[in-house]
Amino acid sequence: MTENKFLMFVLTEGILLLVLGLTVLILPKISFISFGFLICVSFIVYGIFKIICALFTRNFSRHYILDILEGLILAVAGFSLFAIPVFDIALITGLGGIYFILKSISSSAFSVQTRKTLNFWWMCMFLAIFEFFSGIIIIITIPSSALWLVGVAAGLDFVLSGMVLLNMYISTKYIQG
Repeated sequence: MTENKFLMFVLTEGILLLVLGLTVLILPKISFISFGFLICVSFIVYGIFKIICALFTRNFSRHYILDILEGLILAVAGFSLFAIPVFDIALITGLGGIYFILKSISSSAFSVQTRKTLNFWWMCMFLAIFEFFSGIIIIITIPSSALWLVGVAAGLDFVLSGMVLLNMYISTKYIQG
């Protein structure tokens, strides 16, 4: 895989994350669409995208299995939210916490692996710290935490991840030339 193709995957993921994050955080406030439905859809869409992206970038990425696992957990959490009366909400919240822990490991592995390819790769390390602490907070507070905590944390993570990926793409593509 060439560097340009990899940069296109970074751009696509950044735009998708920014759109999903803003949708999850803003759309329930300005429309009749429920917060839970948007969390379901965003988890499913990003989980499936993460699996597909990991399969396409497996030759460039050494941690693609972790990305596939992360996408599967996110998609399972999204699909299980549709069947909320059947499943326990603590299980779904726990899956959200596990997702954040895996995402922090994946973000730090991504930043270390692409430090020679992408500019501002170190911004992913700050993002990994945010994701790790979000996961720990969600897992520790499972009995008292609600699904909105996972949704707000996921929305913030999507927006921050999208902005970081777009910033890395722009700085790598247009500043280096």
